[in-house]
Amino acid sequence: MKNNIINIPHLEEIKEIRRLEQIVSKETDIPIYDLSHWNAGDEYIRHMMSQYKISSSLNCFEYHYSYEFDHELKQRIINRLTHTSTIGYNCVLTHNSTAAICCIGDYLKKKHYKKICVIEPAYFSIYSCLLSFGLNVFKESIVIDSNNKVVFPYENIIKNKYDAVWITSPIFSTGIYFDDVSAIHSLAQKGVLLLVDESASSPNHSLFSQLYSTENVIAIFSPHKYLSINSTKFAAIICPFSVSDYLEDWIDVFIGSLPMSSCIAIEHFMSSNFVTCVDIHDEFVKNNLKIVNELCTIYPDNYYNGEETNYITIRNETIPFIDSLDKIDMLKIMRSTHVSFIPGYINGFSKKWGFCYRINLTNNPLIIKNGVGRLFNFFWS
Repeated sequence: MKNNIINIPHLEEIKEIRRLEQIVSKETDIPIYDLSHWNAGDEYIRHMMSQYKISSSLNCFEYHYSYEFDHELKQRIINRLTHTSTIGYNCVLTHNSTAAICCIGDYLKKKHYKKICVIEPAYFSIYSCLLSFGLNVFKESIVIDSNNKVVFPYENIIKNKYDAVWITSPIFSTGIYFDDVSAIHSLAQKGVLLLVDESASSPNHSLFSQLYSTENVIAIFSPHKYLSINSTKFAAIICPFSVSDYLEDWIDVFIGSLPMSSCIAIEHFMSSNFVTCVDIHDEFVKNNLKIVNELCTIYPDNYYNGEETNYITIRNETIPFIDSLDKIDMLKIMRSTHVSFIPGYINGFSKKWGFCYRINLTNNPLIIKNGVGRLFNFFWS
């Protein structure tokens, strides 16, 4: 019997984009720059490293587990993440959000959640991870209406009787936060478990802080992800004590102890230097947003919504939505502009978003100005 090979569509699409980049780079001997890439540009890194200060007093020879961190520290982490003092909630620490997703997927399976909804757009691994645990997983879509208001699929969630809903805040890769959370809060009051992924949220925004009055919320935070510090980081799962007791045990099974990088990141997050780094990040992103706004003025078919984020999603109302990668068109774009991007459909953006793609605002300013400018000009032509 042949082994079944299960591919992850998101990753297969990214691999194909990388293959096309290599083709054009070999043809032209000019590198192709991915405007959607998850790593920061070298100019941002230099700015950040000029002030970034880390240290740790922990013993690197010993194991470090989430349950070893004292309750007072965990409550201070919750308070700093959410700007609230939550009496009924605890904090479980993992080395990154992906590990947290796996542990939550296991919890949902063992606690017999029968019908789970992932609100898209969302981080690619969530849907695949939950399916891998044998869960019954469905998708619903977030859209923006003609007045630029977020339309949350509340009616569909009620109609389809989901018992758990995975929500990403801000809306994945957009910097769009939920202004009105009444519908979301209503779901928790009705007994629906809310899984709130705030891994990339700004320290100034917390959806959890508007929902925690019920016990039906589990939230994930990863504060260094906001800073584009992708190796020295940690994730915090904020959840009721009954959930944290379960997770503390099963984390030992799935992911083991915390690496030293996460321990360092926890100490850094609790230091004043983290605030300094946030200020550096926000100023850099603000300056790049000015460049994008200037380009949108010159090429007015392009626009975005969002704020305080690493990523925005550019939309172009004159180009039809695409739901698959057209290799010929992508090669044409790359050959003309020497940039590439991740189309929105790969991350679950629905047809109502129109043609869209992500831009990383921690790119070098010249990359933003020249690369995005060439792309806008290509679509204008």
